[in-house]
Amino acid sequence: MCGISGLLNFTDRNIDADKIIREIIKIQDFRGPDDNGKWKSSCGKVLFGHNRLSIIDLTLRGKQPFISIDNNFTITFNGEIYNYKEIKNELISKKIKFKSDTDTEVIIEAYKFWGLEFLQKLRGMYAFGIWDNKNKKLILARDAFGIKPLYYSFKNGVCYFASQVKSFRAVNDISSSKSEAGIVSFFMWGHIQEPYTIYRDIKSLDKGSCLIIEINGNTKNIKFADIKREIIEANDLKFNNHNEKIEFLKESVEETVKYHQISDVPITFLLSSGIDSSTIVSSIKNKENCNALTLDLDADNFEYDEKFLAKKTANLNSIPHVIEKISLNEVKFLIDQFFKNMDQPSNDGLNSFLISHIAKKELNSKVVISGVGGDEFFFGYPSFERINKINNIMKFIPNLKIVDDFFKKFLYSFLKRKKLNTKISGIYSYGRNLENTFLLQRSAFLEHEFEEMISPETFKRGLEEIDMGTQLKQDIKEIKNTKLSIMYLEIKYYLCSKLLKDLDWTSMYNSIEMRTPLVDFFFFKKILPLLKFNNDIGKKSLLDIVKPKVPKELYNRKKTGFGIPHRKYLNIYSGKKINYQNSLKDWSILSYKKYIENNF
Repeated sequence: MCGISGLLNFTDRNIDADKIIREIIKIQDFRGPDDNGKWKSSCGKVLFGHNRLSIIDLTLRGKQPFISIDNNFTITFNGEIYNYKEIKNELISKKIKFKSDTDTEVIIEAYKFWGLEFLQKLRGMYAFGIWDNKNKKLILARDAFGIKPLYYSFKNGVCYFASQVKSFRAVNDISSSKSEAGIVSFFMWGHIQEPYTIYRDIKSLDKGSCLIIEINGNTKNIKFADIKREIIEANDLKFNNHNEKIEFLKESVEETVKYHQISDVPITFLLSSGIDSSTIVSSIKNKENCNALTLDLDADNFEYDEKFLAKKTANLNSIPHVIEKISLNEVKFLIDQFFKNMDQPSNDGLNSFLISHIAKKELNSKVVISGVGGDEFFFGYPSFERINKINNIMKFIPNLKIVDDFFKKFLYSFLKRKKLNTKISGIYSYGRNLENTFLLQRSAFLEHEFEEMISPETFKRGLEEIDMGTQLKQDIKEIKNTKLSIMYLEIKYYLCSKLLKDLDWTSMYNSIEMRTPLVDFFFFKKILPLLKFNNDIGKKSLLDIVKPKVPKELYNRKKTGFGIPHRKYLNIYSGKKINYQNSLKDWSILSYKKYIENNF
């Protein structure tokens, strides 16, 4: 796990490329404090930078940027390829030679042998740049779920790329002008929806895609992994009974957990009192060099108390378990650090920031495993039931503009003044179809709520650019099943653009690699037929596969997630009064304000 950077100058302009890459390496130091390196092509047009966090092959043979054994290919790579040994053995059988034990070299040799088809073989999380000196082209690629970030910018005849948005501060040519689409996206979702960023000149490479830039500046984008297409095209698997389904799911979970344990350093499993992390811990076969960590956020509030059930799960699985509590004084300091180092505005990520800090401070962890992804894949969110109910009710209510205006203006003002749930003011307008009701459920603010927070020009231009209504409708156009439609929207708009993005920067700020066994494209494709054609498979099915190894209380426990007591933390940090019934709205406003203060 690392930080990557690079540039391709496809003009005759003279730029201080060495200085730019040196500065990016410095900015991204916490992503890879073990080592760093810089490489320049023989033509002088390409420069790569790298910050290394050593996980696999801890020797200097793993130093990056990594040059192939024939000196024709160079890579800067961030991530892990969990099946690299299998791919390597396949290549060795074809007489391919290697000079290291790294997964990095496997990527290069696989590309040389199979061309871009090799991307279908990679099981892992990754973002990388490869300079193909034989064909004079730069290849940028990102994994299927976008677990690892990759940002890029084309400016004045140069393509720049890096692991963080903030890294582009090193490039004077790249403007700090804010993106209207990015601003509107933040207030709509509580994060900035990809491919936008907070900056107009910087974009995020689409997940599961490969961008090819030739030395003359010509570009080509290839989509090699498509989540939506997998959902649509998944075929049924025939099982004789329910027990066979559970056994298939058990084998699939154990397989992905095993792959995600590939490491030359110890592994820490994050263990809450929820189903996902408990299932992962209970699916470990090899517990050597493993431990579990539980964060005690608020011992006075049972809703956030993870200790009791987490401890029982750890004991049932005989895994060393540590419970750590953060004092309120430390929380205030860490919230300040969180805002100062936030890569882009987001109303999420503090939970992973805090536990990553504790994992590094108390356990000196380098690799941490999270249970994120279970709710999206196994229909765990309230949206999977609630959206359908709202749509069924609203189809009997006439759609009248005068009533819509009343809800958005007068009812909204009343609800806000009385500190009641302001989203009620959006039900009449947004509750009539699946895509709009999803936006109602997931939004930080609805359009009529945040219009007053930004300038009319920004509001208008941003809305036009993101065109959210059309986009959401297009997203689910070919998916016939309601639950699968919601699954895809949750994956695209919440898991990929929010949770995974925040997991990356918050863990990497603490020099920690965060792994997600349930968010694995091979695992996802394997279990899709089970999820698509069997209504009896859901979150409780995960408990069924580890039934003797988890507390019985998990079956009846109310879903809470790995939450943050935002109301309490707002009082601790800012001392300001709460303006909304849902304190996450106040947290969103504070997050955006602090980001602007720290970065503009």
